[in-house]
Amino acid sequence: MQSIITILGTTAIGKSKLSIELAKKFDGIIISADSRQIYKGFDIGSGKITADEMQGIEHYMLDIKELWQDYNLSEFKTDATAILSDLKQQNTLPFIVGGTGLYIEAIIYDYQIPNIPPQAELRHNLSQETKEILQKILLEIKPAHNLNQSDWHNPVRLIRAIETANINQSDQIKQNNSLYNSLIIGLKSTLENIKSRITKRVDDRLTQGAIEEVQKIQRILGEHLSPEMASKKICQFGLGTNFILDYLNHKIDYKTMREKYIQAEYQYARRQLTWFRRMKDIVWFEADDKDLIDKTSLLIADFLK
Repeated sequence: MQSIITILGTTAIGKSKLSIELAKKFDGIIISADSRQIYKGFDIGSGKITADEMQGIEHYMLDIKELWQDYNLSEFKTDATAILSDLKQQNTLPFIVGGTGLYIEAIIYDYQIPNIPPQAELRHNLSQETKEILQKILLEIKPAHNLNQSDWHNPVRLIRAIETANINQSDQIKQNNSLYNSLIIGLKSTLENIKSRITKRVDDRLTQGAIEEVQKIQRILGEHLSPEMASKKICQFGLGTNFILDYLNHKIDYKTMREKYIQAEYQYARRQLTWFRRMKDIVWFEADDKDLIDKTSLLIADFLK
């Protein structure tokens, strides 16, 4: 059975930094499990690792889609599973690193996912509707929907949920026994420390050009999608992107945008924590432990014996 190491935790907790050090120690590679870092050109806002930060460690599942393209869980599992198969042949240790819990679970628990293709006509018709109408349509079809609060207010996610709502119960996601021998390392900290890390990260992003990046994304989407779909598509990138848009449209000032951006990232981190708490077999470490690399290295070495 193929061994894989998973490193998970909330946004801004230090997953990338730890995974780089461990991948260097164990001659591994990194597979990103982040639903936003797959997009080319969405670098600052998604917290994508830079080429220098990679320190020569090969990364997969970054920059694999254009901004205007769609991508779903089924496609992620297919792509990541193919990469894992190749790495098994090469006898290379994979590190799955990210904060998108469903992406991680799809791999380590071998989810069987129906691949439902986009329905162009339905999407076009729904794109004309308001968020409130989309919510009403979804509730009529599927009262027990499983969208989180962020997706519930995201028109693109609502349209996709409507698109998939009529599949048979027997075709829903199914969990099999894992195909992998998996070690799951989780990074944790206090909510106060997480909030502090997020605040610094948001300020760094704004300094690095997050506002200009959103302007560029707007322009690119406008070249490939109708105005209605471009507007809804950019909402898919979520969190700070939406508040930067409000700032660019003069709906809020810079200070309010920054505060809302920080709060949105913090609420997202809390949702991540809720998700990870329901997962099994995570070995948790304090993110600020000065001996973190040594402790996790020993755990991995023992796991691989």
